[in-house]
Amino acid sequence: MIEMRKHIRKSLAMMLSLDILIIVVLVFTLSLGFLYWRSRHIVRQESIEQASHVLDNTALRVKGYMVEIETATRNILWLVNLHYNDKDSLLKYTHRIVANHPNTNGCSITMEPDFYPGDDYGFSAYSVRLEEYSTPEKDSVSTVREAEYDYYDKVWYKTPRQKRTPCWVDPFDDYNDGTLSSPDMIASYCVPLFNQHEKFIGVIATDLSLKRLTETITSEHPYEHSYFMMLGADGHYFVHPDTTKLLKQTIFTNTDPREHTDIVALGYEMTNGRTGHMEVNIDGKSHIVLYRPLEGTQWSVALVCPSNELLRGYNSLNYILLPLLIIGLLLLVMGCYRIVKHFIQPLGLLAAELRQIGHGDYEKPLPLSERTDLIGQLQNTFCLMRRRISKHIHDAEQTKQEAEQRTSELEQATQLARQASEQKTQFMQDMSHQIRTPLNIVHGFSQVLRDDCESIPDDEKKQIAKTMYVQTNALDYMVSKLLTASLIESHQSISTNDTVGCNELAREAYESASDLITHTAEMHMESHLPDTFTIKTNAHHLHIVLTELLFNALHFTTEGSVTMRIDADDAHMRFTIEDLPLPPCGRADGRHAHP
Repeated sequence: MIEMRKHIRKSLAMMLSLDILIIVVLVFTLSLGFLYWRSRHIVRQESIEQASHVLDNTALRVKGYMVEIETATRNILWLVNLHYNDKDSLLKYTHRIVANHPNTNGCSITMEPDFYPGDDYGFSAYSVRLEEYSTPEKDSVSTVREAEYDYYDKVWYKTPRQKRTPCWVDPFDDYNDGTLSSPDMIASYCVPLFNQHEKFIGVIATDLSLKRLTETITSEHPYEHSYFMMLGADGHYFVHPDTTKLLKQTIFTNTDPREHTDIVALGYEMTNGRTGHMEVNIDGKSHIVLYRPLEGTQWSVALVCPSNELLRGYNSLNYILLPLLIIGLLLLVMGCYRIVKHFIQPLGLLAAELRQIGHGDYEKPLPLSERTDLIGQLQNTFCLMRRRISKHIHDAEQTKQEAEQRTSELEQATQLARQASEQKTQFMQDMSHQIRTPLNIVHGFSQVLRDDCESIPDDEKKQIAKTMYVQTNALDYMVSKLLTASLIESHQSISTNDTVGCNELAREAYESASDLITHTAEMHMESHLPDTFTIKTNAHHLHIVLTELLFNALHFTTEGSVTMRIDADDAHMRFTIEDLPLPPCGRADGRHAHP
């Protein structure tokens, strides 16, 4: 026994065999569920077939009444064709049809308005069964010549006149004030009358009471809350438990096609004369509606059965079987759960330890297992995985920090590059503007000398030449500045190993600045250093800087003086550019230094 337990503990296959029990239960449940669904489907189909037989029987009874009326009308038709000129005979014939056929409600033989000479409004012989005066032994039938009214506008007269063939017309209210008429709604079988020349002369119409038709249709109910309804060609209700809908509403009335697609589909099926059944939601409850057309008409009759009543017997059995099945499954699941829980308890302990890893605690070491089965191997494998994950996370954090630092450096470099680009653009715009001014002056004077050189005095020519010389120097100076900027842009290193005499370089810059611009200010140079005083720097670029400072001072000083002063101390060498404009009246001198 002990050896068996050890074998089970070491064998994961034995423990997984318990899971197979669960699969068996699942398969058993699915199979039983399929059988349950299949039997329910069969019972439902049988219930629908039973209801369909009831609908067929009802349709046959209705058709029987209709055939009786059609036959009675056709049997009297030949007599009417023989004696349609005799008004009294027509009255007798209508009385005979109603009296001899108890399912008829009334009969009329109506002639064209101008058929009989002297009858301005026409002639109509009408017989009707008066229910209030009838007894079980004898029906009370009243026969009259109808009073004057526009019968040729009635549907029972216009329809056969247009179709020129016998037909049933939809139920209608034939009540006419002041005339003998049926108090009930009626449906009429109408036959057109023709003379020997095939000319239309009138209509014989035999009526079927809608009340009697309703009683015939609703006489049999297969289920307690089932009911019949009948629709006309346009969907109007002829028979329905809710009498407020009769002839006033159609199946499509107050029906939203988006919310009640099933009812709309049922309406189209019935109005198109089809046979079948469908599930329809009526007043929030599921119903099975079986429908079929009435032969020889455009009407359709339907049997409406609540879905729960179709399966009432089957559902009552479910109330017993389902609780037993649920209790059995619960007991089976509980037993399997206890057994499986016992065998997978080591995995539960391992899961608890691994849950710490799931919360981010990768530093806590997991104990190695001494088990030799697959669970022990799994635990040891997770220990190795934890160590590798911890190392990987540490490396990832370090890589992330380095990436953030590099990103920050790149952003700073990008910002500096953007600023440098903007400064370069501004510099090029300034240089373009500065180059354009001397270039325009040189160009203008060259045109003057070309076009009118002989008439210009020599003194003026010298002045023009001097101006052109100054502007040419300015252009040369600006081009030199562009070349220097290009050198900086190409990131070439600038040497600072030139030995430069400070006074000599200052005098060169002094002369270059005076040649670059025509100025009126006085220029002075003061040096507190000997000519032998030298420094280590880049002679070219220092010359450019000093020239630019002097140029700037001369450019903005139209009156006064510009002084360049050179001095030094133990730590610094200073070149000071100072512009002194003429002071206004009553003010002290102003000084502007440009170191």
